[in-house]
Amino acid sequence: MIKGFQFVFALYCLLVIMAVHSVAAPLPPFAPVDITGKIQEVSWVAEQQSKGIPGMSGSAGNDRTLPAHFLLKLTDYTGVNAETARQMTSYIDGHALGEESEKTLPAFIMLQINHEDRNLLKKGMTIRLDGYTVKGDEGGTWTSYARLEVLQHED
Repeated sequence: MIKGFQFVFALYCLLVIMAVHSVAAPLPPFAPVDITGKIQEVSWVAEQQSKGIPGMSGSAGNDRTLPAHFLLKLTDYTGVNAETARQMTSYIDGHALGEESEKTLPAFIMLQINHEDRNLLKKGMTIRLDGYTVKGDEGGTWTSYARLEVLQHED
């Protein structure tokens, strides 16, 4: 028989388990977008192997390869509204935008561009991405695009 404290403790544990599973849901999707903008900051990350965590759902439970990619801070951009700009930036870096108003267009967006050539993109370039989208779950964030075009090389 469960007594008062044991019942409360069991209920608390159940709520914690439910909360963990609700956080581990896939990222809400957005339609692919066409973005043009200037690279303000750029870094390249080599391909990495990530071990799965036993018992985790989604991709976190499986071994996976994280592709080589660029992390970009894009300014003077067009192609997305304020809501989409915030959503896609938060998927790449949840703290990048800070406390800016949710209704105004952010001054920049963060993008993850999968590419093996670490020399392809440089600060100051103007680029266009067609069909860019972000997906993911508790195991990671995946981006894709249909086409990447360098419109203008560095200043």
